[in-house]
Amino acid sequence: MSDFLVKNFWPELAVVLVEPKLDLNVGAVARAMKNFNLGRLFLVAPSCDPLSDKSRALSCGADDILEAARVFNNLEEALAGFKLVVGTTARLGKYCRPVFTPAQTAGKIAELGTRVPVAIMFGREDFGLGREQRRHSHMLSSIPVNPEFSSLNLAQSVLLYGYELSRLEAQPGRSESAVAALAAHTELQGMYAHLRRTLSAAGFLDRSNPDHLLEYLRRLFGRAAMTSREVRIIRGLMSLIDNLLRRGAGL
Repeated sequence: MSDFLVKNFWPELAVVLVEPKLDLNVGAVARAMKNFNLGRLFLVAPSCDPLSDKSRALSCGADDILEAARVFNNLEEALAGFKLVVGTTARLGKYCRPVFTPAQTAGKIAELGTRVPVAIMFGREDFGLGREQRRHSHMLSSIPVNPEFSSLNLAQSVLLYGYELSRLEAQPGRSESAVAALAAHTELQGMYAHLRRTLSAAGFLDRSNPDHLLEYLRRLFGRAAMTSREVRIIRGLMSLIDNLLRRGAGL
């Protein structure tokens, strides 16, 4: 059993619960995480007490995960240092493509290796991740279920991702220097904001629905595992366009 746990340990992976409502669910999530040796739990704006008696009871001995859980006021703070952010969703509309299964998601995480900081986000129990919250995702993942009854308990969802990760051979993958070179979430968010400003000013985005194209660009760049240098190159191109637009406008 110990060999299994060591082989499948993901020290830089965090389960991020966004606005969890029920302490019972937080405790059950901690239990599911410990089943598969996932130790980092992040809570964003929780409306419950993760250390309540009910939470501890449902954790069934995973108190250490609850006690070590980090609490944040917003997603920007929680996701700042991550190189890959996976958003889980049951919504499969046109802005949620492409979407990956838990097995495919685990495979992509394994390709990066255990040194890369990865966050898997789960939304509120009654609503999931909202559109603005999903925009923090570099890739989206969904659990294939009965379309006529797609409701899953929060802990069940976490358990499925933990299981898929446990089936893979966890390897360090990229060197420490290569991991450090990957763009952090804050850098990518800054790039997306710059893209929005520049492409809007250039008239490239549909004024009535600018997010239509931007969502696709987010998915495209998110899957690319961009480095900080690549982000600077894209922003440099946007700055060049900004300057050309100002000259053309006589500013």
